[in-house]
Amino acid sequence: MRLFLACMMSALSAHCAFAQSVADKTWYVAPTVSLTINDSARTDSTGVAGGVALGKVLSDHWNVELAGQFVSFGDQDHQASLVLDGLYFLKRNKTFSPFITLGVGGVHEGPLPNDGQNRDLLLRGGVGFTTSLSRNVDFRMDARYQWHGSTGGAPDLGDYFVSAGLNIYFK
Repeated sequence: MRLFLACMMSALSAHCAFAQSVADKTWYVAPTVSLTINDSARTDSTGVAGGVALGKVLSDHWNVELAGQFVSFGDQDHQASLVLDGLYFLKRNKTFSPFITLGVGGVHEGPLPNDGQNRDLLLRGGVGFTTSLSRNVDFRMDARYQWHGSTGGAPDLGDYFVSAGLNIYFK
């Protein structure tokens, strides 16, 4: 199932990269902060995260982002990830642009710096929206479910993220 989902995301990303667009093909950086609702296998029920994505508008409906994130789920329970996300916008509008997102990437779970263990495939999906604050800045908010397998006999983990941030365009 993991291999199938990874292949599907790769195909979707390749399709997005070659899609013809009538939209402004603009690059942007997207810093975010998140509140997490943690998997029941974790010690703490909530956590915090910070991240940044480098994104590109591909068409009226598609964006693609490469996102890095660091999460603190509690004492000695940390996570670092790098994820490729596809964002499908249902409608582009300056006041409200809703989107659906799916992503695939890699994750390191546990104490940092990396001890060489607890690395695995990460899958995530969710919904969100953007709204224009100025000509080159959008506010963004999303809710995502993030799942990843585990190495070393630990359980697979799934956490919910509610994120807020900005899209800062390079125009």
